[in-house]
Amino acid sequence: MTNPTGGKSRLLIVDDEPTNIHILSNILSEDYEIRAANNGERAMEAAKSQSPDLILLDMIMPGLDGLQVCQLLQENEATKDIPVIFVTSMSDPANEELGLKAGAVDYISKPVSPPIVKARVKIHLQNRLTVRFLEGLLSSQTTTLEDAKNQAQSLLVFV
Repeated sequence: MTNPTGGKSRLLIVDDEPTNIHILSNILSEDYEIRAANNGERAMEAAKSQSPDLILLDMIMPGLDGLQVCQLLQENEATKDIPVIFVTSMSDPANEELGLKAGAVDYISKPVSPPIVKARVKIHLQNRLTVRFLEGLLSSQTTTLEDAKNQAQSLLVFV
């Protein structure tokens, strides 16, 4: 999938287990540009500096855990709109609810199913692109209306 600049969409995979990063990378690397972080602190740095289009985030990590990372992403103006999908072995409904309340858009249980991972990543990227398009359209409409209003007011001045 391509992003608005025409390149591949950028994914950030965050997991403290290299095997899990490797598995997700193998599933997604054909279609997306992959970056990885092995802890919450590095995830925050990467999210701010690399502006990924979507983050796949493990819930259980040493240091900043996934819930804390998700909440920090939501609180930061530069990262608040990046969709986060939790990918975790915590498969009970209570943890899923915690993840969604923290700001995640989806929740995938480990072990992952490649078709499910691909489908959910694709749909959330499409949703993000749609929102960006609509925001751009609204912004241009607002600008156009503002220009028309200013032109009308300038005409009234000369009458």
